[in-house]
Amino acid sequence: MNHALPHEILVVGAGMVAHRLVESLLSRSGNAVRVTVVGDEDRVPYDRARLTSLFAGASVDDLTLDRSIFEDERVALIPDDRVLRIDRKARTVTTRSRRRLEYDTLILATGSYAARASAEGADLPGCFDYRTLDDAEALAEFVRWRSEMLGRPLRGAVIGGGLRGLEAAGALRDMDVETTVAECADRLMPAQLDAAAGELLKRQLGARGITVRTDAWTTRLDPDESGAVTALEFHDGSFQRVDVVVFAVGVRPRDELARNAGLDVHPRGGVIIDDRCSTSDPRILAIGEVANHRGRGAGLVAPGYAMAEVVATRLLGGDALFTGYVDSTTLTLPGIEVASFGDAMAHTPHALEVVSAAPEAGVYRKLVLSDDARILLGGILIGDVSSYAALRPLVGAPLRADPSTYVQPGASNDALSAPLCRHFEMSRARLLDAARRDGLTTFSAIIDRLGGGRGCNTCKTAIAGILSELADSPRLDRDDTAPSLSSALVFPDGAPSVVARMPRGEVTPDGLIVIAQVAKEYALRARIISDQGIALFGARREQLPPIRARLAQAGFLWDHSLTPSSDAVPEHGVFRSAADEHDAGSPSMARGARQARR
Repeated sequence: MNHALPHEILVVGAGMVAHRLVESLLSRSGNAVRVTVVGDEDRVPYDRARLTSLFAGASVDDLTLDRSIFEDERVALIPDDRVLRIDRKARTVTTRSRRRLEYDTLILATGSYAARASAEGADLPGCFDYRTLDDAEALAEFVRWRSEMLGRPLRGAVIGGGLRGLEAAGALRDMDVETTVAECADRLMPAQLDAAAGELLKRQLGARGITVRTDAWTTRLDPDESGAVTALEFHDGSFQRVDVVVFAVGVRPRDELARNAGLDVHPRGGVIIDDRCSTSDPRILAIGEVANHRGRGAGLVAPGYAMAEVVATRLLGGDALFTGYVDSTTLTLPGIEVASFGDAMAHTPHALEVVSAAPEAGVYRKLVLSDDARILLGGILIGDVSSYAALRPLVGAPLRADPSTYVQPGASNDALSAPLCRHFEMSRARLLDAARRDGLTTFSAIIDRLGGGRGCNTCKTAIAGILSELADSPRLDRDDTAPSLSSALVFPDGAPSVVARMPRGEVTPDGLIVIAQVAKEYALRARIISDQGIALFGARREQLPPIRARLAQAGFLWDHSLTPSSDAVPEHGVFRSAADEHDAGSPSMARGARQARR
C-alpha cells in the first residue's frame, strides 16, 4: 500500500479475527486511524472456540471478547447488519439495512459457515449446526423443550468426529443427552490423530459416556409423526434412534461477497490472497477463514490472528508478510486433553516418529522428526499436553534436547521450561504451581496476577486445563476423590506396570511409605508418570495380585476401567519410522534407532 494511514478502514465481519485486527490497530496507532466494523450477528465479538463451556456453566459474558475497543472513538461497530454488495470502482459497500459505507481499505473477515451433510432429511426439525452462539442457544433450548415433552433424557448424535464434533458431543453430554458420535473415517480427528491416538481418545470419550461409531456414513435421517428427526440410517443399513442431531462435518468459506465483486476466488473456496494478505484488488484485503493462501484455507483461528497482525502492520505503514502457518489443534473437555501440531501424521518423506504411551494413565505422546532426528516436524499429545506450548514453536527448528526428553514421563525441566506464551513469562508447570499456591480459580485472576494483556488461544487453552486440574474435574466417569490402582502392558520388555493414581497429585505419607515398601520388596522400579500417578514396573505377572492387594489395603482402589487391551496403544517408548511402522528400535534416541535398522 502506498498510503500509510488510510482515512477509512472498513472491516466486513465481526468475529475473533476482526476483533484481533482492531485491537492490534488501536494498540499501535495514534488518532489518525478510523475503523468501521460491520457484523451480521446482533452482539459484540465472542470466542467461538469456547462454545462448549456454555453447557458447563459459563455465561455469554464469559465468552465475550474485550468490548472496550468498540467504545474507542476511533472505532464504530455496526451489529446485526450484512454487507450485500461491494462497488470496487466507487470504493463503497451496501448493507442489508441500505447503509452505504465508503472505504479507503476494505478488509474481508467474513469467516465461514457450517457445512451440512448431503444426507436426506438433514434439514428436519431437531437438526442443528454448532458454529455460533445462536446455534448453541437454539440447541440448548430444543434439548430442554424436547426432554420435557418426552419425559426422559434425549438420545443424540453428532455427525462428524473432528474437533468441533467432539466439542458438540461434550455439550450434549453436559445436558445429559445420551450421545453418539458418527465419524465416516476409521478414527476420530482423522486429520490430526494417528490410529493409536484415535483409539485412546475413543476410549476416553467412552469413559465419559460418549459412544463412538467410526466408518459410519450417514445416508438418511427419518422423521417421526410430528416431523422431527427420530432416526439415523447408515450406509451399511443399520440405524439408530435419535431425538436431536448436531452436524459438524466441516466449514465453507463465506466468499460469496468477494465472488460477486469479481475478486479471484480459489476453486475449492476462499478469497485468494498473497503474502501481504492482498486480494486481486489491492484496496481489498482478506483475513481469517474466508482467505485462501497458497491453496490453503485457514480452518482455525491462529492463522487468522497471524494474518490480522500482518494487515495491522501494513495499515500502519510497516512491512510484514504472512508466509503460512503450522497446523495446530487443541481439544479440551473435562478429563480429556488433546493437542496435535505440525506434520502429526508423518507425511514428510523419511520422517521418524518417537512414541511414548502410558495408556493406564490416559497418556500418549508422539513427536515426528526429520530423518536425522534433529528437526521437529510435528507431534500428538493426549492426556498430558503440558509440553505443547514449548513444542509447537519449535516446529521446523532443531530440538533443544534429546527427542526422548520430550516424550518420556517426567520430561526434563530444561526442555519444557519455555514461557507459556507472550502473555506469561513462566511455563505451564510453574503457572499451575503458582495458581494453586495463590488460590486462583479463574482465567481473569490468573492473567491479572501472573501474566499480562488479555490472553491468547494458547494460554486460554492451557489455563483451561490448569483450572480443570485445580477444580479436580473427573478424568473418567468414576469417583476420583480416592486413590486408584491400574495396570497395563506398556513397557518395552513386556512387563506389566502397576500405577497408583493420585487425584489432584495428593497422597498421604502412609500411602507413599506403602508404595516404597512394595517397590523394595518386589524389586520394582518406580517412575512418576504425571502429576497424578506413580508407576511401579518390573513385576512378574504372578506377582500382580499380591502387589495390588497390598496397595489396595493402603487405599488405592482397583479400577478395571483403566485397563486397556494390550494392542490398543503402542508400547511405552517405542521408536518408529513412518516408512516402516513395524520396525521398532531403541526408545531412548533417534540415532540409536536408525543405526539399529541399518
